[in-house]
Amino acid sequence: MNQPVFLNVLLIVTTLALAIAFITYQIQKTEWLQHHGRRIVAMVTSIRHETGKTPAGFLRDNYYVTAKWTNPQTGRTYTFWTWIMNRRPDYTKGSLVSVLIDPNDPNRYIMDL
Repeated sequence: MNQPVFLNVLLIVTTLALAIAFITYQIQKTEWLQHHGRRIVAMVTSIRHETGKTPAGFLRDNYYVTAKWTNPQTGRTYTFWTWIMNRRPDYTKGSLVSVLIDPNDPNRYIMDL
């Protein structure tokens, strides 16, 4: 096999392996949080909307929702965010949203939107 073709195949296989590993990690994180996480309520502090085009030229709307929560036991404030594609969030600034956090590390979370 000539070297450029081999490198292209190796690049494709490596990219697929990394994508599968990332997806597997996200699924495991979600499942762990659903079984062991703590549900808290955070307040939406901002919703940013961006319109763009996909590489294929299709229009898309991206929404970035940010929310904050202060741990009443420690007084520490945490910021959570998520990305929603092609669907306007049902929330507005000041709304309360459910967030599932890791009780030992609130920086590991899932926003339930």
